[in-house]
Amino acid sequence: MRSLVIEDEPQIGAYVSRLLGQLHGIVDLVGSVADARQALDNFKYDLAIVDRMLPDGDALQVVAALNQSAERPAIIMLTSKDAKEDVVDGLNAGADDYLGKPFEPQELIARVRAVLRRPRLLAPSVLSLGNVELHLGSNEAVVADTKILLRRREALILAALLMRRDRVITRAALIEEIYGFDDEIESNTLEAQVSRLRKKLAALGGDVEIRSMRGIGYILRLANPR
Repeated sequence: MRSLVIEDEPQIGAYVSRLLGQLHGIVDLVGSVADARQALDNFKYDLAIVDRMLPDGDALQVVAALNQSAERPAIIMLTSKDAKEDVVDGLNAGADDYLGKPFEPQELIARVRAVLRRPRLLAPSVLSLGNVELHLGSNEAVVADTKILLRRREALILAALLMRRDRVITRAALIEEIYGFDDEIESNTLEAQVSRLRKKLAALGGDVEIRSMRGIGYILRLANPR
């Protein structure tokens, strides 16, 4: 899952980003309408948390544009503009929910889960293939009945591969899923992380294999299918 937080207050933006990180996935944080448009031009998002009043305009214009998108994310307005008419304006622009500041973190998470549940966006809590399971909320994997806590990037890689089991995922698509748009990625970073994950699964007796498709990407499948 990939989320976009549009918030110009750095502390609030960082806090909301950490909360969303509990749902597993990448969270991108921007602080202006212009930066939000740039992010949306480059990535597909499952969720957008949107503050209204930004340095370069009212984010309702972003919400209205998102609502017309063919691959529309779930949208929650999170703003101090919480008068009745403001809520009506936000919902009419296309937001799925509207939450005023200050807010309770548990309520935000509950509302996020609710809006994601509507169109089938929330990922399952467990992904599996063979004797390998990945528990998304905790980055915990179970390999041949042995529990292991994966690094965050390793868990994201494994989740992407499990969701496409027996299908090739391109290197570019995998990078888009596991890195934020402002992450600095060295040429061999992904390969090193895939290699480390592959070794961990093998060391615990995992019956899956991550195959590198030279010049294309990766595929996850059972090592010895019947």
